[in-house]
Amino acid sequence: MSKYIKIGDLASMTGITVRTLHYYDEIGLLKPAQITEKGHRLYNMQSITEIYRIMAMKDMGFNLDEIKDLMKSKDINVLNLVEIQISNVQEEIAQKQLLFSKLLTLKQKLKDSHNLSLEDFQAMLPFINSSADKYFTKEQFDKLKDCLEDYNSGKDTSSEWFNFISKLTYCYKNKLSKSDKRTKECVDYWNDFTNNLIGKDEQIKNSVFAFHASQSNRQLRYGLTDELYMYLMGLMEE
Repeated sequence: MSKYIKIGDLASMTGITVRTLHYYDEIGLLKPAQITEKGHRLYNMQSITEIYRIMAMKDMGFNLDEIKDLMKSKDINVLNLVEIQISNVQEEIAQKQLLFSKLLTLKQKLKDSHNLSLEDFQAMLPFINSSADKYFTKEQFDKLKDCLEDYNSGKDTSSEWFNFISKLTYCYKNKLSKSDKRTKECVDYWNDFTNNLIGKDEQIKNSVFAFHASQSNRQLRYGLTDELYMYLMGLMEE
């Protein structure tokens, strides 16, 4: 029996998606034990141990940057960990208070108008989602919202997005390469969309990618499944 485990097998064993494991590798949180000549990632038993350590610390509420620092540390100060978590909980309380305030405002709007505009709902959606506030600050939400409004100006953005998803799905199912005109159109659309929405803000970009890599936000992906996302990233790497 080989001492190495393929990435797909590791994903099945731990319940973590292949794309998440790719992301952990990219940020240096969990590196493969070995990479083959063809570029395939291989893991070992130590990798499994580290994965479960990561999962345990995520359950405690630590973000990936904090987990990365803790994984590198040989001597862990328990008091320091508790203080960090207290700080995290205080921040979460502040975010929930903000959500509470927004919900009260929304409730009053519903009472006054008996109707909820699409714009109001879209502005509330990220805060209503229980996992989004783990990845984005309020300032990042506001910046994304402003960029999205500018990008949407004069465009039928929803129609364009679902046309993109439909075309990307066709390309994926038919295993089209980057040289195909349709895959080029998908890559061009994605680059235009992300550049206008995220720009050069690396912190927001990292937050977006981390949010998409999480397993609890599928309702906010709007058709961009794990398989389609990985296929698209592969087209951009060719």
